[in-house]
Amino acid sequence: MELPTLYTIQEREKMEDKFKKWVLEYNYRLIVFNIIIVFLFLLRSAGYFQPYFPISVNFIVIFALILSYFLLGSNSKTVFLVTLIFWIFAGMLFILRINVWGERTGIYAFESLVFGTLLFLFEEFKIKNKNR
Repeated sequence: MELPTLYTIQEREKMEDKFKKWVLEYNYRLIVFNIIIVFLFLLRSAGYFQPYFPISVNFIVIFALILSYFLLGSNSKTVFLVTLIFWIFAGMLFILRINVWGERTGIYAFESLVFGTLLFLFEEFKIKNKNR
């Protein structure tokens, strides 16, 4: 008896080709994105801008979401997927009774949900104005 699969071989190959094309198109942008995020974490740990602008993890998460839109071409579906991953991770942390990190991850989920909603509205507004 053969186990059912989600995708056929042709569909899987098509998705792999699409992913390879995306990686080739966005590889330098992905490198720049990762360098910026690592740099922000280094600035945070060093305490730069501390009395005037504390670089918190919340700031880094929302900045990474916004940066992913501009550098990586993410859309609202991608941001909603990130929100779902944050919610699942927060739920697992609450189940494991790591409440402090669960609450923080819940905040990250809320931030990504708000950004995803704003991005969705922006995308819909852009489509409506394009059709006029």
